Amino acid sequence: MTFNSKIEIKASQRLLKTYYDALIPESESTKRSSYNLDLKKDKLIISIIAEDATALRAITNTLTNLIAIIEKTWRIKND
Repeated sequence: MTFNSKIEIKASQRLLKTYYDALIPESESTKRSSYNLDLKKDKLIISIIAEDATALRAITNTLTNLIAIIEKTWRIKND
């Protein structure tokens, strides 16, 4: 069985590039899950593939935590 999910982030191109640059080093596949980043003009699409529900939950939690850190850092730096 395979689980697929997508996260779409819509923001300015500058902020999307910041997300992309921060997440790309972490995008190595594991035995049970992986994700790909697709940077478009107006959004960043994160495509997640996992072999089971537990792996999907783990990678989703990891990504959302990283996204939250990037967002907080961006706000501190740019507000």
